[in-house]
Amino acid sequence: MEIIFEKKIVNKIKADAFLFLCYEDKKLFNDELKLIEKLLDCRISNVGLEDFSGQKNQTVLIYTGTSRIILSGLGMKNDLTLERVRKATARGIKKTRTLKINKIAIEILQDQTLEGVEIEDIARAQTISSILALYSFDKYYTKKNRKESSGVKEIMLFSQSNSLAKYSKEIEKGIYTGCVIGESTNFARDLGNEPSNVIYPESLALLVSKRQKERKYSVEILDKAKLTRLKMGGVLEVARGSSREPRFLILKYKGGRSNDKPVVLVGKGVTFDSGGISIKPSAGMAMMKVDMGGGAAVIGVFEAISQLDLKMNVIGLIPCVENMPSGNSFKPGDVIKAYNGMTIEVDNTDAEGRLILADALSYASKYNPKYVIDMATLTGAAVVAIGNVSSIVMGNDQKLIDKIVKAGEQTYDRAWQLPLWDEYDKMIDSEIADVKNSGTSRQAGTILGGMFLKRFIGNYPWAHIDIAATAMRDSESDYDPKNATGAGVRLVTQFLINESK
Repeated sequence: MEIIFEKKIVNKIKADAFLFLCYEDKKLFNDELKLIEKLLDCRISNVGLEDFSGQKNQTVLIYTGTSRIILSGLGMKNDLTLERVRKATARGIKKTRTLKINKIAIEILQDQTLEGVEIEDIARAQTISSILALYSFDKYYTKKNRKESSGVKEIMLFSQSNSLAKYSKEIEKGIYTGCVIGESTNFARDLGNEPSNVIYPESLALLVSKRQKERKYSVEILDKAKLTRLKMGGVLEVARGSSREPRFLILKYKGGRSNDKPVVLVGKGVTFDSGGISIKPSAGMAMMKVDMGGGAAVIGVFEAISQLDLKMNVIGLIPCVENMPSGNSFKPGDVIKAYNGMTIEVDNTDAEGRLILADALSYASKYNPKYVIDMATLTGAAVVAIGNVSSIVMGNDQKLIDKIVKAGEQTYDRAWQLPLWDEYDKMIDSEIADVKNSGTSRQAGTILGGMFLKRFIGNYPWAHIDIAATAMRDSESDYDPKNATGAGVRLVTQFLINESK
């Protein structure tokens, strides 16, 4: 799909439909309708507008005889946010799903009242939300009428007048970065939505190995033999019950100077999680193919930053396993040894993600990192703690956490901080090993997951982002689809963009 900034005046644009964003304020709403009539040389009848007044959740399709016009509400002007722009654009463009529309022209919102928001930000926001809203995963349908994807092949962003022509470079930059981030997020969604008989540790490693040839990053793949030599006990033990051997992916992006400390991103890559011997209930288990959402997000971030040419060095570490029950599976009561030599008592084999992350976080120290950020669908308790509107962030460096929270607010791929207070630490003490992989009670499950990881970090600033509540959804929203969402890609990419500046 191509997205461009169309500099022609509106009535010269050849499009199958036009999307305009409308305020709820009565005068502004009426002024917008009059302007549309003037721009497109048409007459908008009140028929079809009876239930549309520009409210923030309203969208309507109207026919003028010469044009198809989609109006999407922003709500009251005083309540405008960049997220409302994203959502209004997303709702409007989703109207094309059932229509034969190949080309759609979208009005760039010309509002300079948002504090700290430039026209480039608006162009990027509308581009990203358009790409995310049109996403579908329908590759396994064999019948055409089952496919849900939109027919849109080209999106043209335009302005009401020539007043934005002087900002064409900024708008085009916003469109480019929006395309990169949106498509990278969708790539992570694809990885999460693929069934686990297609995406498993070896196939994921091979896919990334092929992908890096098209991008400006490299990948090194550690197989079972190399992991055994490195004594990565967490990865090896979790993988033991599966016929699929583990892999450990090391992605490298070198956009900075050779002596610049890298940012290390760690992603949980459990390509399917049955729970192991501590097996999960059958209801909902199919969605455990998305338990590699953290690894998918790291790959998505590398897709993005390698096209944005950020001036920094980034390392990605993705331990990949299947967690399956078998006669060879690791068991509750076992004691395993992690990469850094610490021993772990296994209390619950369904708390496997933290075991493979323990190896990866320990291994991260060898890169002398500036920061380490891990992303993982770590705890179901995150859904209980905060619902699916935000990820959770914890860590040992408040400045780093504040930067992540800020990036989340910028992108609306948000993260909210929970504490890692010392009082929680004793709850993962073991009577026979250095640490236990599950708490002594049902309290503070998400925090205890973070406390466990904290035991394995080195001498570096670290943040843990639990995306268990946001990486998968059971219903679609304005621009997030049902199932895999690509959570974390926009958040961490924005964090890296901020850092590179």
